[in-house]
Amino acid sequence: MNPTGHRTVFGIPAVLTGPEISVIAEDLTALWKLTYGSPPKDLESDLELCRKFFDPLTRGGTLRERLASLEKTPMKIRRASYTRPLVIDVGSDSCIVGVEARLFLDLLQEVAEEDYFVLSPSSIAVMEGRALDKYREWSTARLNQVVALRSGKAIEVMQAISVGLVIALLVNRSDAPERAMPKLSMDSPEGRRLNSAIYSGAERFAEMVMRNKSSRSAGERSLKGGYGLSEARRRLAHRLVTDKRSGGEFVHVSPEHKEEVILYLAADLARRSSLTEDSLAGAFDALILGFRETGDALAHGSLIFERPADTRRLKTQFISAFAEARARNERESE
Repeated sequence: MNPTGHRTVFGIPAVLTGPEISVIAEDLTALWKLTYGSPPKDLESDLELCRKFFDPLTRGGTLRERLASLEKTPMKIRRASYTRPLVIDVGSDSCIVGVEARLFLDLLQEVAEEDYFVLSPSSIAVMEGRALDKYREWSTARLNQVVALRSGKAIEVMQAISVGLVIALLVNRSDAPERAMPKLSMDSPEGRRLNSAIYSGAERFAEMVMRNKSSRSAGERSLKGGYGLSEARRRLAHRLVTDKRSGGEFVHVSPEHKEEVILYLAADLARRSSLTEDSLAGAFDALILGFRETGDALAHGSLIFERPADTRRLKTQFISAFAEARARNERESE
């Protein structure tokens, strides 16, 4: 594309004539349509489309399927010898374009009527800066997602069954290694009894909070491989501990982070606008009732550690933390 050895940007000469501007804009437009299935439109929306091929979280299998579905790039464009990062040869006579090409095309469209155009260092810096910002956004997306979950700032609130499950662990005083609950599957009678005992109260809590009955399968109501605990671990991270021992895996709330867990759960519940202090108190009472009704299964395995006085204090602490979080939310929304 640049046989003279003059300064280039993305392999394109820094000084372009009017006809060159037209040809390059035409080629990039054609490549964009081949890559994304429609002509270029709004710049910001188009840059998001680039995730299809350039998002680092895209699975390899998905990417291979997308590349295999591409049409062949016209010989005229391939002979122009465009180079990375403007145009990427993906094999099988196909090329794709992404962030840099769309930004460059936007620049060319602004000077489409000019007889010639010089790419200034400032315009290059702006274009490269925007590309870098977009790639940084994508590369840190998973990190930001994990941070949002563990800090209680995710867009979606924590699933009510997961909140109830952690509260059930706290009610049972499973906040120390010696009072941890074994993670048993539903495959054995013992596992079914234990999971039913710990999930019974959690499900009643969730039904009161959500005002509907859970539709999850029995297999998901398990401390081993079940959704409720998986969701709780995603949110609470190191604050919900799984110990691997000779007798299997055991789960408990980290004793060093018990207060933090209570504040986290209360703040998450406070984000539910329809949930009131009274309805939360009722949900907490339903959890305790359900837990105690099935407590024989835990007692049979010497796994019942609840103390009514501690449970009353826990409820009071939860309601107080919920009220403070709700008040804080209301102040911040004013």
